[in-house]
Amino acid sequence: MKNKSLHFKLLALIVFFGFFLIGFATLSDYGINWDEPDHFTRGQAYLHYFLTGETDYKSLEINPPPRRSAYQIDYLSASYWLENDSGHPPLNDILAALSNYIFYQKLGIMGDVDSYNLFILLSSSLLVLLIFWFAAQKYGLFAGLVASLSLALYPLFLAESRFNIKDSVETFFYALTIYGFYQGVEKKSWRWFFVSAVACGFALGTKFNILFVPLIIIPWLIIRFFGKILEFKQKIIFKIFHLPKKILLSLLFYPIIVFLIFFVSWPYLWKDPFIRFWSTFQYYRQIGTGKTGFNTYAAQTVLFTTPLVIIFFSVLGIIASFFLFKKEKEKTSFLFLLWFLIPIIKACSPGSSIYGGARQIMEYIPAMALLAGLGAEKLRQFVIPKFSIIHYPLSILIIFSFLPITFKMISIHPNQNVYFNPLIGGLKGARDKDYPYWGLSLGSVYEQGVEWLNKNAENGAKVTLVIGTAPNIPKSFFRQDIKFNNQFFSGPRREGEYSIEAVYQDWIRVWFYDGEYVDRILMPVYEVKVDDVPILKIWKNDKEHVYPQYLKEEQLSYQVKWQVKDNQIFLELPEVRELMKISWYFNENNCLPLESGRVVLSSDGVNWQQERQRLYKQRIGGMEMVEIGKINYPLAAKKAKYVKIQLEPQNVCPLKIKQLIVDVIAQDKQ
Repeated sequence: MKNKSLHFKLLALIVFFGFFLIGFATLSDYGINWDEPDHFTRGQAYLHYFLTGETDYKSLEINPPPRRSAYQIDYLSASYWLENDSGHPPLNDILAALSNYIFYQKLGIMGDVDSYNLFILLSSSLLVLLIFWFAAQKYGLFAGLVASLSLALYPLFLAESRFNIKDSVETFFYALTIYGFYQGVEKKSWRWFFVSAVACGFALGTKFNILFVPLIIIPWLIIRFFGKILEFKQKIIFKIFHLPKKILLSLLFYPIIVFLIFFVSWPYLWKDPFIRFWSTFQYYRQIGTGKTGFNTYAAQTVLFTTPLVIIFFSVLGIIASFFLFKKEKEKTSFLFLLWFLIPIIKACSPGSSIYGGARQIMEYIPAMALLAGLGAEKLRQFVIPKFSIIHYPLSILIIFSFLPITFKMISIHPNQNVYFNPLIGGLKGARDKDYPYWGLSLGSVYEQGVEWLNKNAENGAKVTLVIGTAPNIPKSFFRQDIKFNNQFFSGPRREGEYSIEAVYQDWIRVWFYDGEYVDRILMPVYEVKVDDVPILKIWKNDKEHVYPQYLKEEQLSYQVKWQVKDNQIFLELPEVRELMKISWYFNENNCLPLESGRVVLSSDGVNWQQERQRLYKQRIGGMEMVEIGKINYPLAAKKAKYVKIQLEPQNVCPLKIKQLIVDVIAQDKQ
């Protein structure tokens, strides 16, 4: 028995440290995601407030620390967040900031960004350990090993255990909540109920997904204790359980502990708890609701982004859970099944909605891993009694069945979170079918682009993001001489800056002129590809990297017919041409200034396509759209013969046209 316990603990340590050390060695490969800068900033503000009671960073200016995080921003100190916070709770942000405070600011043994993500990696590693422990404790070491492998190699979890500051962390606290409650019930231990309550409080302080855990716990408890009633083997009379006082007290204080942790960890709530909590609730209601009727997107995404080997063993686990339903006193496999199904069913139910893949319901992944462990163990138990000679070969074969997905994860490192399985044809199949959010890396792929720029860009090079905002890439990632600023985009003036951007489904939808220009006019100088599909591109905006067909332009002036009616300008070209710019001079006497405008294009005068870029005073394509007495509206080789320009308000000055010019791509003379 001692030997078995020793093997159990030794394998548990190997599982934990194996995942953690590999993650630590590759941590900097993943960069950060789009959301993390705000979370880092908020976490630092609240942490500084808790440690010092100060709502600003003035003490850091008086006594500068050896190292100050780039996310300790003066105008985004606690004084800002205490009045302007919203959205997700901040406990995970504070814990990540604490990790930065220890390992970067105080000890200086890690980089600024990596020290935040260390907390995410640690919580994810503890989750892998917990899943091993849960499965091994109930179904044996082999089940624990397969379960932990299934979790560790799950592509979405594998990648985002390094940089997803919300979902990965929430998933750990969610799992610990369920495990602690399960142990509390089975061991009749108030200590485990206390662990569960604390984990639940931490989960609620991270994200509201935990509010749905009663849909897992309560049905399990009913089946666990009142199964005979449900099977009609006795009258519907509920037994009164004489539980120890400590158990009753721990259950009584459970919700108090949860909401106390939630409340204390979010100073924003302190000023007006009820109204501010309600606004947070409304935020979740808004982002979590969508179309009426069932939405199968979540279920399809789970099916298409789960490795086939994990699908196979988890299906076996689901089948096994039905066979074990009557036999198991603790109904553990039923608990796993509920844990797996409830997040997915909730996301598919009428009125619910998720976006950006399955990361928002990541809590299903540990349960799926547990079912895979159960399925693998039951397969062994089914086969081995009939063919005992293959006991060890079968076990080895099951473990080896994870090698293909292991090699796949290595080959696409560090882009595992854009993985699609062969059922949809990989990422290429997902792109070809225009599957929602294919290629969405949350911006972690930027780090690979920066690495290429650091190695290949000339001294003093200028870099700009196409649609992202500057905080998406920490300036510390760049070589010191590289200048990074989104104001560097020069458009058709082609001043030689580099443009970098992540590529994913519907990227053109959110791109305006900048994106259309670089994607259509410029040849990329570098691409990050998965399954031969680009998920990041870098363009150099100079003449050498313009596609040859776009190098020559010509102006149409007298050939363009135009007329003004009401608040609309209507243009007609001699034929369908590729438009690069529409510009016109106008009279500014006795008229109103332009507020906004829309440009609509058509090739046949019947089917019209509205341009997404609004026309109003702003800088675009390296120039002002609205100057004194002149309008410049850039286009990126859009094909059209007819143009409608709708302007607001009535009697606006740009309607008083003096001269109108359309720049088009020159046609080859035959």
